[in-house]
Amino acid sequence: MVVLNMSLDGETMNCWKTINLSKDVGLHRISFISMLTMICVFILTYLPINLFFSKVHLKDGHFLMFVLLMVSMIPIHKILHALPLLLCGCRVEMKIKFYYMFPSFQLKACNGIKKHNMLISLLTPFIVFTTVFLYGSILFPAYMHYFSIAMAFHIGLCVPDFIFIKHLLLAPRSCFVEEFDDGFEVLVQK
Repeated sequence: MVVLNMSLDGETMNCWKTINLSKDVGLHRISFISMLTMICVFILTYLPINLFFSKVHLKDGHFLMFVLLMVSMIPIHKILHALPLLLCGCRVEMKIKFYYMFPSFQLKACNGIKKHNMLISLLTPFIVFTTVFLYGSILFPAYMHYFSIAMAFHIGLCVPDFIFIKHLLLAPRSCFVEEFDDGFEVLVQK
């Protein structure tokens, strides 16, 4: 455990844990787990829905709308992370950086986010997208394959959030989370 003295609203805080997923887990391992998760989620969602709606003929229309959904999923995911933080009064900055032509969206939240607010922020995109895609699969069964692929892709995107949630659930109840360049620090009152 690294002990650093920090100040949050005039209170002295100690760093309980530093979480850097790229160093702790590794980017290749996270990518591999995400890919496996995508495959498993697609199989576990498409097959039951397909069995339930076995007489429905699948359609392949609206493919461009599907591609637009897949492309816009990442920025919407980031916005859904920011929404609970904005609602609890936290200031959130969003920056767009370009890596070779591809935009990368980065969120920077205010310092000292309470643990339960951070958990809600991490779970919001998963809950919203999963609900929308499951409901869409049931409402439009002819496009269930599109919804299953989109849901599997999104849950694969949520894998780093789930790993961070696992770390955060082990943290003390009254801790705060502070973001830094490469990850997060979990702070506890001294």
